[in-house]
Amino acid sequence: MTNFTIMDGLMLMIVAMAAVFAVLMGLWGLLVIVRKLTIEKENNQPLPTSNQAASSVSQEKSTEETSEQGTIPPEKVALIMSLLVDKHKRDKN
Repeated sequence: MTNFTIMDGLMLMIVAMAAVFAVLMGLWGLLVIVRKLTIEKENNQPLPTSNQAASSVSQEKSTEETSEQGTIPPEKVALIMSLLVDKHKRDKN
């Protein structure tokens, strides 16, 4: 360990970077394979009839309405927060 030089550190860094690059390339390859499989599976599914499509759209709207019913829109939250900060600044002065 006493004979560890700058060249040894450089080589270790290059090997570590190559290992990380290899792992990232492997993950990228897996993502490409999974993407191709999901696209292929979506293309093989039969198209829904007009009745099925209309019912699925109405179901999606009803779930969105129930989930957003008790929440405050982000725009109103931002407005309230800006008013509170402005009031706090005026109170300081």
